[in-house]
Amino acid sequence: MRDDERREYERRKWRQIAGHFAMGAVFGAVFALVLLAGNYFGISNVIATSEAPLVVQIVFVAGMGGSFAFCAAITGFLFLVHED
Repeated sequence: MRDDERREYERRKWRQIAGHFAMGAVFGAVFALVLLAGNYFGISNVIATSEAPLVVQIVFVAGMGGSFAFCAAITGFLFLVHED
């Protein structure tokens, strides 16, 4: 494989992994927002009793989004490696 073809191949794979990362981030954020909006497991009540509920909600949504994004990127990477 020539260097140009190899570079294009690697760029394509990294774009696919970035797509998995973005997809996981969106799904994680939506999942966290659904948990907060539905007050499942009393999460919203616990957050409401904190000193800065807005900050805790932002950290909760960002943390869930980041966790889902990382796991989706790792899973996508494993699928891509297995594909080759």
